[in-house]
Amino acid sequence: MGKDYHYKMSGDELQSKTIDFLRFPLIVGVVFIHTDFSDIVMKGVKQISFVNYPLFSHTFFLFSKIVFELCVPLFFFISGFLFFYKTAGFSMEIYLQKLKNRVRSLLVPYIFWNLLVILFLLLAQSFLSGSLVSGRNKLITDYDLADWLWSFWDTSQVNPHSEKSLPVNSPFWFIRDLMVVVLFSPIVYILIKKLRTYAVIILGLLWIFNPFFYLPGLSTVSFFFFTAGAYFSINNKNFVSGMRPMLSIAVPLYVLLVVAQLLFLNKSWWVDLYCAGISIGLIATVSVVAHFIGKESWRTNRFLATSSFFIFAYHRLPLVFVIKFLFKLLKPQSEVLLLFLYFFCPVIIIVFGLMIYSFLKQFWPRFMAIVSGGR
Repeated sequence: MGKDYHYKMSGDELQSKTIDFLRFPLIVGVVFIHTDFSDIVMKGVKQISFVNYPLFSHTFFLFSKIVFELCVPLFFFISGFLFFYKTAGFSMEIYLQKLKNRVRSLLVPYIFWNLLVILFLLLAQSFLSGSLVSGRNKLITDYDLADWLWSFWDTSQVNPHSEKSLPVNSPFWFIRDLMVVVLFSPIVYILIKKLRTYAVIILGLLWIFNPFFYLPGLSTVSFFFFTAGAYFSINNKNFVSGMRPMLSIAVPLYVLLVVAQLLFLNKSWWVDLYCAGISIGLIATVSVVAHFIGKESWRTNRFLATSSFFIFAYHRLPLVFVIKFLFKLLKPQSEVLLLFLYFFCPVIIIVFGLMIYSFLKQFWPRFMAIVSGGR
């Protein structure tokens, strides 16, 4: 009888497969974060008030404001890890080469997708029914040079009513802030080399002190989680091997923190639960995925993994129009219909995006490679 040799996955392979697996579910979470009915304005009229729909508002808050809030920090963590992955030292030559690579993978897609949104808004403002546009934003046709430039960085400079400092393709604040952190990467490297874990702790405390600090390009969440991921790479540590054994502690603790965030929503110390939830949720997510991939119960779908950047880049504007169109068509005034739309809108946007991605990748692969940053 032949011996049954059981294949054992190496630590590096498990880490790589865990990162690949996470890409698509994290993007799904980002789409849900942006499925926000709280500020749907058509012809200057706000469509619904959350206080009238407690079941829907709690469901929305559970997923979009608690569970999926860890998606972007985890992306920053992975980005920091991959930026320094298997980098021997950090000379000026290495730094310049990494900047050159990020021009292709970050800056070129950043410019393209923001420009595309501006052009679509121009078409929408020119030809779509007035009921499907908010009526609050400055018309693209009225833009001067400064407005065009600010649109790529901070639209609150163009539309003062906006409370958030976001580029015109709003999810791309992540890419914007990531590019800024990358520019500061030599400082991140020196801090980790000199201070080791204290560098991560100091930035972590700054984030906990003000987790919602956002200046255009500068945010506590980007610097802390990028540095935390970088710490593992620079010190040749496998973060999956470190987090996987925490599964039995991290998962129940995370569930408790999620419940606590729902129960103590209006407390002054809720922000502490929020930070704890993201930190423990990150460990829980990585450990769960690594556990099932290690047991070969889960496998990465290559198509979904490679499509994730396209879904991220394209989804925001179509999602807004689908939500507004369905609100205009169905005029939802019940908990059930609002819940249905909350889950239906992201699904239809993601499925439609996968179809577009598949078509473009088949017929214009070089174009897709450019606008997806070579992913």
